[in-house]
Amino acid sequence: MQSIRMIEIPKIKAVFSGPLSSKEKFEKFIQWFSEYHASLKSELFPRDFMWYNERRMVQEWFYALPSDADLSQITDYDIVDLPSGLYAVASCLNADLDGAEDWHSTREEIISWVNASEQFDLYVNGEGKEERYPMFHIVSPGWMMPKGISIEDLYVPVVERKRIK
Repeated sequence: MQSIRMIEIPKIKAVFSGPLSSKEKFEKFIQWFSEYHASLKSELFPRDFMWYNERRMVQEWFYALPSDADLSQITDYDIVDLPSGLYAVASCLNADLDGAEDWHSTREEIISWVNASEQFDLYVNGEGKEERYPMFHIVSPGWMMPKGISIEDLYVPVVERKRIK
């Protein structure tokens, strides 16, 4: 069983890649956020999160902005709210390293853990609700990737279970 932890992502402005429907769009967003990220004076927590938008059937990427970000400097991308709320989180291998085998296994373990929980339910998208999907963030340093070492945190959206009185 994975070590699962609960994370609450607050409402925060984020740069949104839009649908990453080509390698060029993917690489352009990486270049943009890498340059922006390098310009920050200090850093402590993850800022970039990727998901597969199941409704649109495409990958999308978010980059959470610092609270003092100058939004007028961001011209090529939309500014949106980072999908906020509770997430059940566990670490796994980067999906690129093993064809997503560990990613899928970890996702199933998180889902099983949530389903067995008395406190949480899986988040379900619906009309009038914020769209949320499982998302990930690579947590190992980038220089380790060529050595085949790449770990990511997998975030599965959850909600607190409503108690019947």
